This record gives sequence, C-alpha cells and structure tokens, in this order.
Amino acid sequence: MTESDFLEKLKELKNIICVVEFGSFRTESWIKDRSDIDLLVITAPNVTFMDTLEIEDDVLEIAREFYKYPNIHLTFLLFKDFHNKFAKIAIDSEKKYILNEEKWYDFNHNVLKYIRINERLNRNLKLDEQFSYFGGIIDESIL
Repeated sequence: MTESDFLEKLKELKNIICVVEFGSFRTESWIKDRSDIDLLVITAPNVTFMDTLEIEDDVLEIAREFYKYPNIHLTFLLFKDFHNKFAKIAIDSEKKYILNEEKWYDFNHNVLKYIRINERLNRNLKLDEQFSYFGGIIDESIL
C-alpha cells in the first residue's frame, strides 16, 4: 500500500484530521518484532470517545496493511483536547499524515495558543513537581 492509498483509506472514515507517528518507531531504539508502532489519531471536531471506538478497528486494519506490521498501538486524541500532552507530541512529530489541512492548522493554533497562555503555569507546575519528588530543583533549565 502506498502513502496515498493509506491517506485515501483513512479519509473514507471521515472522522480523522491527522495520523501522527510517535514513540520509538523510526529511531534506533525501535526493535522489529518486539516494539510496537505508536500512532496518534487526531479526530475531527464533534467526534466523541464513543465514535473513536467505532472506527478503531478500521484504523488498525488500514495501519497494519500500510506498515506491513501487526503490532500497532493507537492513541486517539479528540480535537478539543488541545491541552493534552499528546497534542504537543502531535505538533512536534516529524511524520504526520494530514487528511484535512484546514482542521489540522486549527488544531495547531489551539494547541500553541494554550501552551503560550499557560507557559508560566506549566513552569510553576514543573518546579512544584521537582520539589515534591526530589526535595529541590534538579533541572535548572526551567528556571
């Protein structure tokens, strides 16, 4: 299956904006026949958790055919969950299969806006976490 076939089959599901590779796949840490391939599936607006359950098997089947690999792990991210840590992972990923560019850029905008607005809060949370777990600052890069 070619990349364009992969995209066309995913577009037929109509509920997906983008599929993103993350994790160890395509790195030296990935071990064939032992590691899985992690895919993050960003859904369209108004898609619910229950909707993701309905398309999960279809996405898995398409991904297994495209990657020619049985061990695929899917993580679904709803469009409105731009505050989720996986949203930043999606944006930072080097390999994205974008099915709807307009919605993808809307998602990017929301994620980056959330990060920018909450930058100080996140810094304070990281400092608090270090004090809670380690009794002091161990990563001075966040100061």
